[in-house]
Amino acid sequence: MQTLAFTGARKLTSEQVNHAHSIILSLPRCLWLVGCAPGLDAIARELAPKPFVLFEAQGTHVYHYQKRSKNMIDALAAAGGTLHAFPNKPCPQGLTLDSWKGSGTWGTIFYAHSLGCPVELHLLAEVDLPSWLTEQVQQLQLF
Repeated sequence: MQTLAFTGARKLTSEQVNHAHSIILSLPRCLWLVGCAPGLDAIARELAPKPFVLFEAQGTHVYHYQKRSKNMIDALAAAGGTLHAFPNKPCPQGLTLDSWKGSGTWGTIFYAHSLGCPVELHLLAEVDLPSWLTEQVQQLQLF
């Protein structure tokens, strides 16, 4: 069964909400893995086919959300699925697997990319792509 996971900003403009909503509605109705945060996660939960798999943070600290996102991507990788990512700000410099530098969206993209998961980027703002993505563009699709 095809599997999709979602990541994106917690704070979106109304235009970004409408854009993300229309893209998500166009995606296949299969098994969806979604997070517990507001913003893009909430849109994905609202539109997800039932049943879907909800990944919840086990606390409110940054590391709880990072662990939640890593667990979701581990499940995605095991299923051979695709991450749909909706960034609306640039990737922070110095992002690593252990330090996501204040961007859970880009950290999730980086982690999925490091595991070889296909990533489809749906840019909600004009941003330069980080070099670690552009160096291996064969894995990346822009929509």
